[in-house]
Amino acid sequence: MMPKNIEPAKLVDIATVSVDKNLPQSERSKEFKRQIIDIALYECEGFVINAKYATNGVHIEDCLRGIKA
Repeated sequence: MMPKNIEPAKLVDIATVSVDKNLPQSERSKEFKRQIIDIALYECEGFVINAKYATNGVHIEDCLRGIKA
């Protein structure tokens, strides 16, 4: 579920993010964050990604194993 105050048209599509691979790792990270704006809320192939993190949640690998094609 997307937060009520976010307009999908204003989300950054991760496919449009481009970072110079010649930059040092710390600079690449800063540049990615600058372009994506919110690393927990963005668009990917038409889907809104609203990432939430928990210290006591299920690992993503376990969640992905539960998905059947």
